[in-house]
Amino acid sequence: MNRIGLGKYKLLALVSVSLGLLGTVEATAAENGWYAGITYGSTKVDTGISGITGSASLDEEDTGYKLLVGKKINKDISIEGFYADFGEASLTGNTGDTFVLDGQTYQFTTNAANVTASATGVGLNGKYSFFITQKSSFAARVGVLSWDIDGTVSGASVSTSKTSQKGTDLFYGIGYQYDLTNSVAVTADYDSYKAADDKFTVFAIGLAFNF
Repeated sequence: MNRIGLGKYKLLALVSVSLGLLGTVEATAAENGWYAGITYGSTKVDTGISGITGSASLDEEDTGYKLLVGKKINKDISIEGFYADFGEASLTGNTGDTFVLDGQTYQFTTNAANVTASATGVGLNGKYSFFITQKSSFAARVGVLSWDIDGTVSGASVSTSKTSQKGTDLFYGIGYQYDLTNSVAVTADYDSYKAADDKFTVFAIGLAFNF
């Protein structure tokens, strides 16, 4: 019979207690309900501009990100607050080039004309999760976005000018989440936002962390 000394008994006891404490901490983190996340992906804005002629060019696609903090009310319902950067849209052209916006035709009167608009926002939304398995779920989000659009107009023979517009609108989104561990999950989201006459759509992937 192999004998185990007192020191080894203490070591086994210490390991057992440590594992028990680790299990308690992990469960507490999962039950605490608070989580944070970051997403990054492609953004597209529907500016309503059409009928572009000449050398004019419209770019409505960019990349953006979102930082969020959420609180689980129960297993299915959460509340989230976030900051989002939707990237930038731009319209460029030269003298004589035209485009149509809201049924009105506009013409560039300077060369190397450049119109850009960047959008950011802070928001609050409710989230309802539909669990497929214990680790994977789909989600639906509805909330409100307080947005800020900054515009810049420049050209070869004109002074650069800046404009800013602010407002608040509703938005909605859907998503998928897979829990890698009790503390970390991967996400894929599609969100649709409205800001004045523009519509932003975002497809992004990200990480969520329970704490």
